[in-house]
This record gives sequence, C-alpha cells and structure tokens, in this order.
Amino acid sequence: MLQEVTGDQRPTTRLGRWRDALTDGPAFPLLMIVPPLLVLGLVIGVPLFKAVLLSFDRVILTRPQLAGQFTFYNYAKLLSDPSVWAAVWRTGLYMLGTVVGSIALGLSAALLTRRIVRWRGLARTIFILPWSMPALVAALVWGVMYDANFGVLNRILALLPFEIGRVEWLLNPNTVLPALIVAQVWNEFPVAYIFFLAGLQAIPEELYEAARVDGANGYQQFWHITLPQIRYVMAVIVVLLAIFGLRAFPIIHLLTQGRTETLTVKTFNAAFRQFDFSYASSIGILAVAVSLVLVLIYLRLTLRQDGSAI
Repeated sequence: MLQEVTGDQRPTTRLGRWRDALTDGPAFPLLMIVPPLLVLGLVIGVPLFKAVLLSFDRVILTRPQLAGQFTFYNYAKLLSDPSVWAAVWRTGLYMLGTVVGSIALGLSAALLTRRIVRWRGLARTIFILPWSMPALVAALVWGVMYDANFGVLNRILALLPFEIGRVEWLLNPNTVLPALIVAQVWNEFPVAYIFFLAGLQAIPEELYEAARVDGANGYQQFWHITLPQIRYVMAVIVVLLAIFGLRAFPIIHLLTQGRTETLTVKTFNAAFRQFDFSYASSIGILAVAVSLVLVLIYLRLTLRQDGSAI
C-alpha cells in the first residue's frame, strides 16, 4: 500500500533539499538576481575596472612612450588643473538649474492637470511628449531656435518695442549656460511631472475637504497639505534630476561643440580631442564618485519612503 504524500513533507535527499531551496526557499530571490548582476558586472563593472587601471597609467596617443607605468600623475594633475575645477563648478550650476527648472515646471504641470476631467489623456500626453524625444533631436531643435540669424528666439526679440539686437545665445559666455539649462529642462521635466502627478493623486481628498471647511485658501492648502505630502517624492526627484544633470552630454556637446565643458564633456574632450585617455579616465572616475554619492542618497530616500532603512 502506497503511503500518501502530504504537502508538509520535505525532500530527504540532498538534491531534493537544494531543489526546494532554489525553487521555493530563501535562495530563490538570490537565484533571480544573480543573472542580471552578472550582466551588469560585465557591462559596467569590467569597463569601470579598466578605467581605474587606465587612470593610473599614462596612455597618450601622441606620446606612446609614456605608457606602461604605474603613476599618480593624472590625479595630481586633476587636483591642480583649473579647467577641471571650472568644469566642476559649471556642472554644479548646470545641475542646480536643471533641478530647479524641472521641478518648477513639472510641479506646475502636475497641479494643472491633476483635476482635469475632460481631455485628461491629451493634456498629460502633451506634457510627457518632450521626454519621448531623444536628446539628439532635442538638441537639434533647440539649436535651430537659438540660431543667431534665423532662430525663432531672436525673431521674437525683434518684435519687441525696444532694441535688444541679435543675441548669440550659444556663443555669448553670459547666455550659453542658461540656454543649455533651458533645453535640458524642456527635455527632462516630464520625469518630474510623472513623479509629482503620482504623488498628488496619492494625497487623500479628505485632507483638502477638511481644510476648505476650516477656511483655508488655495495657497494655504498647497503649503500645509500638498508640499508636506509630497516631500519624499520631491526629495527623490531632486536627486534623480541631479544625476541626470551630472551625466548630461548630448545637448551640451551638440549645441556648443564641446566648448562649454562640464565633467562629462571635459572627459570626452580629454579623450577624443587631446587623446589623453588616462587623464580622461581620472576625470571620469571623479564623475563616477559624485554619481555614486547621488545614487546612495537616492536609494536611501526611496527606501525611507517605502518605510525601510539602510
């Protein structure tokens, strides 16, 4: 007579126990994340490791005799190079401008479309549309708009009752960085818009009803209800947009041909214009270090929002 097998019985063999642990046990999540971790290690880890090694070498195409030695020359040059610290300062201003502009535009768009009932889908599609446009296309469009001779911005200025003259938006040192920030904000504010819209929809409507009963106006509702309820969402968006601003390259490079150097553009110029791949690697390591700090802040904020802690 065969013994009935119940669901509470566990495999007695070693192979059975391994199979049970991998399919229905604590090892199952590990089994799921190992393949993507291996892919990330090959795609990101190996190039990053080679970049670190390259930063301690002197690989310059115009001076091949310097290669093959372990040296801290590139990092010493990095610390004393005023152009690098100018690029760091410019990157900080660029990140600040894109973060503030994207948050202001994204939050305004989210508040505007939050209560729309008719044509809601069309309104949201219009605000999300810039994010669907590749940065290359966005750079070409803004390049035409910023053109000093035929650009639409100078045409609009020409219609004003007072004389301003032709503005070289991308050649004037006083206007090039704000012009780049405007183009970047237009391309990336839909990210903030999506986050803010989701955060606004999660706010209970009863809070606004109680505030209206107490006589609170729209400004008071926004300041005392809306902002506190989306503070974690805003913190996440700030860090995420800062990461986007730090790694921004296509819009800056295409609109200025590399003349306006942020950290990413400086890395590109050092590698492919000066052919100093080791020095470019050291600048890239600096950018990676800043990115890593921002990513850790981003993870901490997202886990805190989920009720966890690091």
